[in-house]
Amino acid sequence: MGRALFILLCALLFGAPLVGGLFLLLAEGLAAHNLRLLLDQPGLWHSLMLSLWVAGASTLGALLLTALVLAQGDGRPWMRWLRRLLSPLLAMPHVAFAIGFAFLLAPSGWLLRLLSPALTGFEWPPDWQSVRDPLGLGLIAALILKETPFLLLMALSALDPARVARQQWLGQTMGFSPPQIWWRLLLPALWPALRLPLYAVAAYGLAVVDLAQLLGPDAPPTLAVRLWLWYQDPDLGWRGVSASGALLLLAANLLLLAALRLLEWGHLNMGKAHCLNGVRRARAPLGHHWTGLLVWSLLAINLLVLASLLLWSLTRRWPFPALWPSQWNSRYWQDLLPTLAPLLGQSLLLALASATMALLLVILSLEAQQGRRPWPLWLICLPLLLPQASLLFGLRLQIDGLGGGIGWGWVLWSQLLFVTPYVYLCLHGPYRQFDGRLSQAALLLGASPWRAWWRVKAPLLARPLLFAFGVGAAVSLAQYLPTLLFGAGRVVTITTEAVAIGSGLNRRLAGLYGLLQLLLPLCVYALVLWLPARLNPALKGAR
Repeated sequence: MGRALFILLCALLFGAPLVGGLFLLLAEGLAAHNLRLLLDQPGLWHSLMLSLWVAGASTLGALLLTALVLAQGDGRPWMRWLRRLLSPLLAMPHVAFAIGFAFLLAPSGWLLRLLSPALTGFEWPPDWQSVRDPLGLGLIAALILKETPFLLLMALSALDPARVARQQWLGQTMGFSPPQIWWRLLLPALWPALRLPLYAVAAYGLAVVDLAQLLGPDAPPTLAVRLWLWYQDPDLGWRGVSASGALLLLAANLLLLAALRLLEWGHLNMGKAHCLNGVRRARAPLGHHWTGLLVWSLLAINLLVLASLLLWSLTRRWPFPALWPSQWNSRYWQDLLPTLAPLLGQSLLLALASATMALLLVILSLEAQQGRRPWPLWLICLPLLLPQASLLFGLRLQIDGLGGGIGWGWVLWSQLLFVTPYVYLCLHGPYRQFDGRLSQAALLLGASPWRAWWRVKAPLLARPLLFAFGVGAAVSLAQYLPTLLFGAGRVVTITTEAVAIGSGLNRRLAGLYGLLQLLLPLCVYALVLWLPARLNPALKGAR
């Protein structure tokens, strides 16, 4: 009975609005006058192809880098460092990373300052379009750097250490090198576990708005950015055009996911002959050297992004090509930080509330599936597999038809649509690998189901539970479109302000907001690792 009520509650909270929103989006978007006006827009197909190019290139780049790291990283020092630093890498919000990455890539950025004027001869910033370039290469690079740690986390969570050790031992006894064992045995078996995270990365890259506003091209911009601009137009007639464009974006998303499914099929079937040809090769030193260089570059870029945000927030004058600011000033910190307390408090409260509710829903759903047929993972992760703009525009149309809905509660609900699937992805693997006989033994000894969970399962799953909470809070802090659409300017977070300021010309203010947006999820991660051990002694062993 309780399981049925929980399923009904989830359906009413999430399922029914999603289905109703998509139907309304179809009805509004397929109207003849809206379609006609959409197709008359100049540069429409260029924006669509640009979106597909950015999403496809960034997804394949992140997938390839993840595969290289897994295949070449066995026993390497840089792999141990990467495992330790996965949490900070995931904690850095996309917007903060994009602002700092723009500081590095700009013609007057830190990367060119490192080489000038000794190696380049530049005394003035060159007339290069390294940020907002027409091909979106800067946006693609930022997406690859941000999505690789996520895919790596999903891959490591899906791997059973005991099974990996057995397969590595078996492959070594047959004369295969460690990279060959990964490419031929382990990575093909990871496709089912990486399928949905990979689709989520592709859908995000296709429909991303905040990063595209900071790093993407603008003449014309990507299709998702144009949809947002049409939606903001004072003429309400453009709302219908944005609905038609959202349907076009949805069709492009389905095409991209089909291409990724075809890639998986081709690798598993057409590449089977290569995997089974029995050729033995020694480990190529060049391969792991290059992979190690890529990993150290990934870590170094994240460190440089953090340093650039801090430096620009304290800079008064920084002439080119000087490597360091010539004059320092903490005026922005002194003047603005006291006034930002309500903004930071509201952002943190939203993040903690959404992460707590998402973690509770995910735990209840996973417990409801114990001993029963598991729920389809694609259904739970559906909000991540659809373009965010298409999904949110449909929900906004539905709520407007019901009389509107703007405020803190609506923002929380809209963020839960995206926070909950990420938390589920983080806990799905550890829950599946947990030995249920331990809880069964506690029940046989007379413990109640709640006591068995709290005293047995929670301490053993403390690390993934805490990490999932941190990921949920970080995802909530990074939400841009849900906050704008359902807050309508009345609910403002550090992310919405950081995007607005980062799109401007004041680097000092952008550095300050980007650094504050970065510090919030780091504080959340520190909190979830410190506080539970003080509240419950059973969690003292979780590190």
